[in-house]
Amino acid sequence: MTELYTVLRFLGTLALVLVVFNFVILVHEWGHFLAARWRGLKVEKFQIWMGNPIWKRTYNGVQYGLGWLPIGGFVALPQMAPMEAIEGRSEDGEPREILPPVKPIDKIIVAFAGPLFSAMLALFFATLVMFVGKPQSPHERTTTIGYMKPGAPAEKAGLQVGDKILEIDGRKVRSFMGLHGSVQWGVASSEGNPIHFLVERPGVAAPVDVPVDAPVGQGVGFDDWNKLSWWGRLIGRPPLRMVGVAPALDFKVKEVAKNGPGERAGFKPGDVITAINGKAVLNGTLIYEIAEQNEGKPVSVGVKRGAESLELTLVPVKPLQPADRKEPVKALDEAMPGLSFEMADPKAVIMTHPNPFELVSSAAVNSFSNLRAMLTPSSGVKVAHMSGPVGIMNLYYNLVQSDYALHLILFFSVVLNMGLAFFNMLPLPVLDGGHITMSLIEMIRGKAASLRVMEVVQTACVLVLLSFVAFVSLKDIGGIASSDEAPVKIEFAPVPAGG
Repeated sequence: MTELYTVLRFLGTLALVLVVFNFVILVHEWGHFLAARWRGLKVEKFQIWMGNPIWKRTYNGVQYGLGWLPIGGFVALPQMAPMEAIEGRSEDGEPREILPPVKPIDKIIVAFAGPLFSAMLALFFATLVMFVGKPQSPHERTTTIGYMKPGAPAEKAGLQVGDKILEIDGRKVRSFMGLHGSVQWGVASSEGNPIHFLVERPGVAAPVDVPVDAPVGQGVGFDDWNKLSWWGRLIGRPPLRMVGVAPALDFKVKEVAKNGPGERAGFKPGDVITAINGKAVLNGTLIYEIAEQNEGKPVSVGVKRGAESLELTLVPVKPLQPADRKEPVKALDEAMPGLSFEMADPKAVIMTHPNPFELVSSAAVNSFSNLRAMLTPSSGVKVAHMSGPVGIMNLYYNLVQSDYALHLILFFSVVLNMGLAFFNMLPLPVLDGGHITMSLIEMIRGKAASLRVMEVVQTACVLVLLSFVAFVSLKDIGGIASSDEAPVKIEFAPVPAGG
C-alpha cells in the first residue's frame, strides 16, 4: 500500500509540474497568437512543444497540437518566416496558400507580444506572491561571515568571522546565498581578480576594502573537477568560484549519533558550537568540514550549553559501511562528527510580502546578470551552469515537495517567466528578438530578406538552439542522477572496552 501511495504521489506531482511548466509556455505563445489575430496575420498552427504533432485538432482554420519534442512551443505564422523544418511541413500534396506580405511594424508587434505576455504573467505571479508571501531563510537575511575555511583565499586575504559584507566589486549584496545580489553570486560572477570585498567590521569605524585573490580555475573544487573522467565532465557541471566563507547562521545540535565522535566528546542536544580549534565561528554546521579534514585528530570545540560555556574535544572517525553492500558507499568514506543540527529558532524562516513590481524588476536584473556573467570570459559562470527544460521541471518537482510548495512555486514562476521573456528578446534568428531585429532591418532597407535565406538562417539557428538545449539537459540529467542516490543510515562502531 505504501508503494502504491508513493507511485501515485509521484505521478500526481509530475502531472502538476507539467501543467505549471506548460502553462508558462502556453501564455507566451498565446501572446503571439492574439497579436497575430489583432494585426490580421494568417495563423496556421498553435502548438505546445516542437516537432511533428503527436496530437492535433483543427478549429476555425488553426491546427492546435502537441509536439513530440518537449521543448517550448510555437505559433506558425507563414507571413513572419517559414519554419517548416522544425515546426513540421504541410501535408503532402497540399499547396501552400499565397499570402500578402505584412508590414514590419506588425511583425514587431507580434514578436514582442510573446515576451510581453511572459512579463505580464510574471507580474501576475508576483502579485500572488505579495498576497500569499515568500518564505525567507536566515541566509537570505544576512551577509555576515560565520565561518572561514582554513587556508582558503578569504582567510589568507584577511577577512574575519563577524565581518558584514556590504559590496563585492562595487555591487551591493543583500543576502549570503541565492540569486543576483547575494555573496555567493557576487563571488561566482566576479569578472576580475582579486575580488574586492567591502566589509563592515566590528570595532572599526569605516568600511574595510579587502582584496581576495581567488583565480578562476584554482582551488580544491577545481582540482577535483580536473581529475574527473571525460564522462564525468560531460554530465557534470564545473565548480563555481568560491573564496571559502559561509554565512553566520544560528544552529544547535539536534541529535547525537550513538557511539559517534560527538557522543564520545560529550555533546548533548541543544548545544551551540561557538568556536573550532580556538577560532570563533557563527555557524556550527561547519564542524562537518573540519571533521572531514581531521580524521583521528583531536579537534577543540567551544560549546555553549544554556548559560554554561564548555570546551569539548572531538575526534572525528569514519562511520561503518553497510554490511550488506559489496562496494563501499562513497558518502560514508569520510570522517564525521556524529552530530546533526537544526535551526536554533524554530521560527527562523519568516514570510515576506515583496512589492510585485520590485520582484519582477529583480527577476529581470537577475536574468541580465546571468547573461552578462556567461558572456564574460573572466567570470566563473559558464553555459554549463545553465538549466534546460529538464532542470526547470526537476526544480518545480522539488519545490512541490517543500513545506512552502505554493509560495516557492509562485516565486520561481516569476523568475522563470522573466527569464523566458529576457531570453526570447535576444537578437538571434528564430527567437522573438531576432524577428524584431530582422523587421527593423527591413524597415531600414525598405524590403524583406529572401524567404529562402530566412529559412536557412533560422533553421541553422534552431539546430544550434536544440544543441544547446541538449547540452544543458545532459547536465541536468547528470545532476539529477547524482542527487538521487538513496540515503544511507549512519552508524558508528561501538566504543572499544576501556577506550
